[in-house]
Amino acid sequence: MRFHAFINELSGNSLIGETTVPHWPYLRRVMGEVLRDDAQMPQTILSEHVAILEAIMGGHGAQAEALSREHISRAARILVQRLQARQEASEEEMRRRRTRRSR
Repeated sequence: MRFHAFINELSGNSLIGETTVPHWPYLRRVMGEVLRDDAQMPQTILSEHVAILEAIMGGHGAQAEALSREHISRAARILVQRLQARQEASEEEMRRRRTRRSR
């Protein structure tokens, strides 16, 4: 969370912070889900953050943007995959329950 706030500060654009405030509860959920059940993920995220920050510090805006987009897209894919897996598991459980009741 602090990394993202720091990047917002670095931008010098106060509107970024103001417009993201209502989205933080949802972003926290995504972040928590991405970190859940994957021991390697904290290191992966740290590496991505370091690369983004290095691009910013080096004045490579296009690279920082591309890395940021990749970072966000990967997190979104993980969230969607896990939500789909939960839905499929729930649907399978519902089928099992119906089968047990009909016997």
